[in-house]
Amino acid sequence: MIYSPWIGNLVLGERLGNYGTVKFLLDEDAALAHETFRVEVQIAAPEHSPQEFEVEVFTNLNRRDFVKLYEPLEAACDPSSSYWMNYPMEYTRRHYDNLVYAVELPVTHCGAYRLTARYKRKGQDTWWWCNQYTPSPGAAYHRDCALVVSPAKTSRLSIYEANALTVEAMRGGDYQNRSTLDDFLPEADFDDFNPFNLHYVRETIGFNTLWLMPVFPITRWRWDTRSHAWAKNDSPGSPYATRDYFEINPWLADDDKNGLPLQNEKDRCDRAIKLFQDVVASGQKNDLEIFLDLAFNHAGRDVCYGQGGVDLNICTPEEQGNWIRESRPGWCTRGSEFHHGYTIPRYREPAENNFSCAVFAPADRLMEHQWYDANVDWFFGDYSCLGPKIGHAQHFGVYDPKGHAEDERDLFYTNLEEKTETAELWRYFAWLLPYWLEKTDNRLAGIRADFAQGLPNRLWEYIVNSTRKKRWDFIFLAEVLDPPAIQYRINKVFDVLTTLWHSCFRDDDVSMNELFGILEGEAQLFGPNAVVMHNGTSHDEHGNPNMWAMVARYAVAAASYGVPMVYMGQPLGLADKLDFQTQWTNMYDAWTRDCPDREPVAQMYRRINNAREQRSCFHTPLRYFLPLQSGGFHGRIFSVARWKALEDSDAVVLVFVNLNVRGTESGWFAIPRSIRLHGQYQVFNLVADNPSAGLWDRPRTAEDIYQQGVFVKFYYPNETQFLELVAID
Repeated sequence: MIYSPWIGNLVLGERLGNYGTVKFLLDEDAALAHETFRVEVQIAAPEHSPQEFEVEVFTNLNRRDFVKLYEPLEAACDPSSSYWMNYPMEYTRRHYDNLVYAVELPVTHCGAYRLTARYKRKGQDTWWWCNQYTPSPGAAYHRDCALVVSPAKTSRLSIYEANALTVEAMRGGDYQNRSTLDDFLPEADFDDFNPFNLHYVRETIGFNTLWLMPVFPITRWRWDTRSHAWAKNDSPGSPYATRDYFEINPWLADDDKNGLPLQNEKDRCDRAIKLFQDVVASGQKNDLEIFLDLAFNHAGRDVCYGQGGVDLNICTPEEQGNWIRESRPGWCTRGSEFHHGYTIPRYREPAENNFSCAVFAPADRLMEHQWYDANVDWFFGDYSCLGPKIGHAQHFGVYDPKGHAEDERDLFYTNLEEKTETAELWRYFAWLLPYWLEKTDNRLAGIRADFAQGLPNRLWEYIVNSTRKKRWDFIFLAEVLDPPAIQYRINKVFDVLTTLWHSCFRDDDVSMNELFGILEGEAQLFGPNAVVMHNGTSHDEHGNPNMWAMVARYAVAAASYGVPMVYMGQPLGLADKLDFQTQWTNMYDAWTRDCPDREPVAQMYRRINNAREQRSCFHTPLRYFLPLQSGGFHGRIFSVARWKALEDSDAVVLVFVNLNVRGTESGWFAIPRSIRLHGQYQVFNLVADNPSAGLWDRPRTAEDIYQQGVFVKFYYPNETQFLELVAID
């Protein structure tokens, strides 16, 4: 029998390479800042000698500084200029009838990358790729493996989200009583109402990252569902419908030093930009990272080019205020058409003119989501996972042979080789973050990307690497709304993903078993190194009026590998989702009402955040969910052990959280021998009033801890204990 060789079974470390994802945390500023990992691939060639073949890895790993929108194959593999490089693999062994080749690759630069492999026979010119053989019927072709190299600080984030127009707004419920960016600065402002500022976020409650909801000018237009017509949008409207990505909302400018309104929009815009720059600079000075919230997928009806269009020679300075849907409709998605009761979707096509643009975003979701002030849906090209989810498409009677939202074939249909409308749009959005980095002297630290799944991964890769050319430790946080296939896809480019299980992080009746299932399920879906943000409230989620219950749920998030987060109303006990869109909401009563728990709650947030920040065991994925000595979990106590490395016998923190919002709980918990303890230990509660006080009458030996376990007793509902085991000489 004559065998035709094929290449496959790509493995990176211990992860399968076919549509796989490998994640790293890297500090580029550290001495010898790099990691290595092993890549293996197999060639099925039982009748051939391994010396007959040349085998290579083909990847853009570490090449972010050479990022290109498109690079033809003939331009690759030049160390001085290419985005894509080849790395020879060495023959290592036979695996049954397959020849196994391997190479060790360094990881030296943060970025979003891809990797595949190829081979050819020596003396021939034709390369054969991992994705070139015909798969079995119904199977997908081999797809590139993703490598996400994130800044090491990603796993150390703790995030506080705030709406700049609302967080310190006064009574009155109107424009004049809004909060502005000067309210974030530690210096007192002219209204003498200053319960909130950057010091509050960093020092009072101990968060190291501030997520600002969008601060760009808001569209002036909104679809009124009652009158079925476009109406004025000034109440104040959704910040997720941007009018200009290259300006700061003039509403966020304070009055002048005499308390008088600034006279014109240009002065207000200039003042808003200056205040934004001051906030970012003050954040860096106070060791507080500032994140921007951005909606890349959609914008307002009147979105214009802005300064970015001028910078990229897309428009003249005189044209930067022109509506994009009118002057460049090819950047917008064509809207669906309705004929005789049938929907004809056009989301795979660019608009032909202003009148054919999609009415609402996202245009590819066919009424599943409708954002009434987002009247521009950007057309980023045609690709397999563009479109509605399967069930929703079936509901509307739509069959799309090119794919759907959950499609994992990773196909891209639009040609980016030439200067097309789509390619120009990609360059426009890839300039947005470098632009704001330039405006803030490289101080802006990251973004939260609204509806991140609304862009193709190839575009996100281009945006990530273009941004990291300017600031290597810039962090990308993704909002993901949908099923596992979509979450998995976005995990292939982003540093941090949001959980879908928000309700469990505010639910009074959540159990340890539920939390275990959520956290383990995320690790299995994304990989153990993936960083997930956990939160109970946000601008999209309701809260819980029990302030202490929310502290306890936050302690669960903080003790878990990932990023814990709160919304601005959570530490104040706000239960309802704040309306930041259809009315001028204020938080005056929340800040000023008589609440004896406000200070103790803020103090406990600070203690939890400080413990998490100061103990490096919380920054690694190593964890063990602790069962009772008698077996099984305690249903009303969250219990997990965190440690830095197996060889670090003195770096163990046992976290216990009373999930009971009404009563006390207790239990004996088993400590596994996989946590290596030696000698004698004392235990200290890192979040206690006196964290330096030992809790045991006398030190205990490691063997005694293994044999007897650890007894935990809670004296209060919602109590939290971060118990550090400290070796005693």
